[in-house]
Amino acid sequence: MTGTMFIWLGAGRARRRKVGDAGRLLDEAARGGLPVPAGAILLDEFFRLARAEGLAVESGSRVTVADPQLLHNTLIHSVRLPRFRQPVRLCPVRAAGEASDSASARPSPAFIDFDDPAAAAGALAVAWSAFGPDGDARRDVLIAEQVAAQQTGVALMEESGESDLIRYAAQAGDMALSLPRLRRGLRPDEDLPPFGRRLQQLLRGARRTLGAGDWLVEWADDGHICWLVGVQRFLPSNAPP
Repeated sequence: MTGTMFIWLGAGRARRRKVGDAGRLLDEAARGGLPVPAGAILLDEFFRLARAEGLAVESGSRVTVADPQLLHNTLIHSVRLPRFRQPVRLCPVRAAGEASDSASARPSPAFIDFDDPAAAAGALAVAWSAFGPDGDARRDVLIAEQVAAQQTGVALMEESGESDLIRYAAQAGDMALSLPRLRRGLRPDEDLPPFGRRLQQLLRGARRTLGAGDWLVEWADDGHICWLVGVQRFLPSNAPP
């Protein structure tokens, strides 16, 4: 099978393929050495191939998969998409420059076993359907492995701020924390809980890698590493509740 059908996260090729921010920024973060879960971007080229071969059937805004086993075999044996060691979640990624990209950057919270042909086909059908009936739009899909997280949350990093607004889940309910911005050459604040110290370091690295701007970062801490699992430019429309 000729042509590039997927990009492994960290390859640094998403920008050249005009992948939208939800995938491109994770690709650049992984390329820059930040801890990003293993994953891939299944490119629009594969969707168009699947549609042309009758594997993906489009009816209005809805996409269905005619033969999940055949689609899965095509992905693994013909496209040679690497197998994932952990459950994964899928996120539709709209093309760079589309106004709705920030909304599409939020992945489904459901993780699936991508080795299960029915589960993989169902998740892909949902992701492809999320783009609506625009046949000319790119339909790239981000696939990322699950982190065995002890803490998860979002961080709002404003370029002009001295602290980052952190929201995370705790036993007492949803918590908010103003996390001091960690400057270059400084050590994490010892008064913070361990995940907070790791998060400070992650956000410092995110600023270095992503550059200037206001960013909304989704993170997950497994007790040893604080992972960057999602990132988008901050807009009022995608502010954390």
